[in-house]
Amino acid sequence: MSKIAAETIQEEASVLAFDLWDTLLDRESTLIPALDELLTDHGCDYDPEILLRRYLAMHFRDSMIDSLIPGPHTPFKEISRRALSYRIEQLGLDVPDEEIRRIIRQWKTLQPYPDVDSALDRLGEEYKLVGLSNGDPDMLNAVRPNFETELDGVVSVADAGAYKPHRASYDLCCERFGVAPHEVVFVTSHTFDLVGAKAIGMRGAFLNRHENPYGSWIHQPDITVADTEELADILLS
Repeated sequence: MSKIAAETIQEEASVLAFDLWDTLLDRESTLIPALDELLTDHGCDYDPEILLRRYLAMHFRDSMIDSLIPGPHTPFKEISRRALSYRIEQLGLDVPDEEIRRIIRQWKTLQPYPDVDSALDRLGEEYKLVGLSNGDPDMLNAVRPNFETELDGVVSVADAGAYKPHRASYDLCCERFGVAPHEVVFVTSHTFDLVGAKAIGMRGAFLNRHENPYGSWIHQPDITVADTEELADILLS
């Protein structure tokens, strides 16, 4: 990260738009035990961590397809239900739909990573804090109270009609908060949606919780940090 990039952000940015799932909210600590219980109840010893990764990969693929084909936007919860059902069927299990839906409802209970609340409290003194998420509106409203620091707003891609990294959701975020793209820092743990944000002119912070390479995209992050505390240290220095 260059010092110039950090200084430019401090001078120009007024909004921090955060991805929520796996950036601020910990999926694994809730969903892996839930999947483990489901597998155990059906006499299957498959690794729930591997199942989560395969389920999320299917969910991501299907959400991208949904954004590309004609027709109405398919809700996050429905895409997620289909993806998990498919992976469960691949394991040869006959699991009732209500049990699948019970797992999907767990997304509404996700809790912030340990570093998040104190960092948001600090960042909220200087920036508007926004959730910009692929989740459905009711999902975002459900998790907002899980943060100790109140978010200034949430933007669901459902209102834009397409999943990130389609530009519609980033444009909607700028419109909602009356800012130009360069006045927004999009913060995420995922390469795909940071590429989308950078492509429309937003600043980008790659929150690399899992120590993964970003990749050789032409659209690179302005800042790379390990967690939200480091992000706060840089943006408030």
